[in-house]
Amino acid sequence: MMTASKPHAEIAGGGIAGLTMACVLGKRGWSVRLHERGSELREIGAGLFLKENGILALKEIGAFTRLEPCMVRIKEGKVFNEKKRVLLHRITELEQNYTVLRGELHRVLVKIATELGTEIITSSPVAGAESEGTLILESGQRLKADLVIGADGHRSRVRDSLNLATSLRVLREGAIRLLVTRSEREAYPMQQEHWCGRYRVGFAPCSPTEVYIFLMGPLDDPMAAALPVNREFWLRHFPHLEPLLRRIDNAEGTHQPLVMVDVRAWRTGRVAILGDAAHAQPPNLGQGAGLAIANAMALGEHLDAVSSVDDALANWEAARRPVSELVKTWSYRYGQITGEWPLFALPLRSALVWTLGHMPVTAKRWAWLWRGGMERGLCA
Repeated sequence: MMTASKPHAEIAGGGIAGLTMACVLGKRGWSVRLHERGSELREIGAGLFLKENGILALKEIGAFTRLEPCMVRIKEGKVFNEKKRVLLHRITELEQNYTVLRGELHRVLVKIATELGTEIITSSPVAGAESEGTLILESGQRLKADLVIGADGHRSRVRDSLNLATSLRVLREGAIRLLVTRSEREAYPMQQEHWCGRYRVGFAPCSPTEVYIFLMGPLDDPMAAALPVNREFWLRHFPHLEPLLRRIDNAEGTHQPLVMVDVRAWRTGRVAILGDAAHAQPPNLGQGAGLAIANAMALGEHLDAVSSVDDALANWEAARRPVSELVKTWSYRYGQITGEWPLFALPLRSALVWTLGHMPVTAKRWAWLWRGGMERGLCA
């Protein structure tokens, strides 16, 4: 309940974005109630990447030290074309560049949020919100708060009830994500991405015992989306990855079309949207979770800086939205290059990507976007 001495927040969504926001507010003395549509808190997916922006936020809420033993610090990243030529190569040994199991991150965030006093209510679907600071449940219950957060995914009902979205686009690519057992071949912590026409295979170790793999291809090719994974299909395109692809268990994997959300604003009154509700994007820069986590931390800092929630939300959006939009835009453009490039011009694609990756100005810009709009070393 709201009190004069302790501000109160209602959060829609029990995923990474909502839980991070609960932790950020809980550390600042807020009372927090979080609503999850499902009957239990769970994270669907395999692994994820966390870079400078996300790691800084996880350190701030005390999650990093709990996660570090089960994370992998990636030292190097490479992108290969059809001829196995390296187009992009980044040494990340001095950066905060990690992989982690999605479920492990989710578990730690749940634990911290609970320790900080967050009230978590499952089987509590949200219908929408009102800008003066009201969360509306499907049951008809109306919950007043000093701050309402819509962290309820790319189909956010909080966002849509306030007419904040301008578009929700299903893109031309889809992705299969899964985990396989880590072998000696992945002993060195390197991220790799391999191209073959409009298909991609990427992978990186994400725990001491597992490797995170994504298989990406056009939605209009049913073989690229097939579950169980059609290993022979992927082996025809990537025969040099056979030792990895043979480890795929036919019972594993999830396929999802890639989506992109565009909005006219991140907030109205005392309601804000966070994570995929605000900036769902293709995973090409590995920043979906990182931006959500970093933006949650930034919102907490802006709430510290001013006494008015309305002013804090306005300042937060002005500071964080331009960076997030740039990352989202270039993640989308990367997908256009990999997934929509004319097949007859593949040599030109390789030449373009190699050139952009080796020109000092564009290479620096790319690295900045890849880190989520942060300079190197801010989290060291």
